[in-house]
Amino acid sequence: MANKVNSKSRTRKPVSGDLSPAPTTGLALDMLDDIVGYRLRRAQFVVYQDYVRTVGSLEIRPAQFAAMTIIGANPGLSQTTLAGTMGIDRSGAVILIDALEDKGLASRVPSPVDRRTYAIVLTEKGQATLARLKELVSEHDRRVTACLTEAERGQLSALLLRLYQG
Repeated sequence: MANKVNSKSRTRKPVSGDLSPAPTTGLALDMLDDIVGYRLRRAQFVVYQDYVRTVGSLEIRPAQFAAMTIIGANPGLSQTTLAGTMGIDRSGAVILIDALEDKGLASRVPSPVDRRTYAIVLTEKGQATLARLKELVSEHDRRVTACLTEAERGQLSALLLRLYQG
C-alpha cells in the first residue's frame, strides 16, 4: 500500500500498516504513523521550535510561561496548588519558582492564610514580562495553527483536553 500524498500541501494520509517512506526523511515509519503519542510528540516538537524562535530572547521556557500565567491569574497561590494545576510534582514547582525568582519575575511571600506556607506572586518585572509573553505566545499560537480552520483548531483543542483530563 502506498501513502496518499496531497501534492498541494505535501501532507501524508497514512494507511494502517503502511511501510512507505516518510516524506521528510525517506525512512519507513511502520506503525508510528498510527500512534497518537508519536504524532503528538512530532507536533509538540514543531510547536516548541516555533515557541523558542518567538520568545527565545526573553529566555522563558514554556513551563515557566505556564507557571507565570497561572500565578498571574491567581496571585498568592501555594507551590502545592501550582504543582497540582500544572500536573507536575511539587519538587518540579519548586524548581520553576526558584528559576522565576532568580530572574526577578516571581517571589515567595508569607501566606496570609497559612503561616506554614508561602504565597507566590509575580514581581512588577514579572507582570511586565508576562504581558509581553502573552502577546508573543498568542502570535506563536496563531502561527503554529495557521494550517487549521477555526473549527479544526477548536476540535483539536477539545480532543487534547479530553486526552489529558481522561
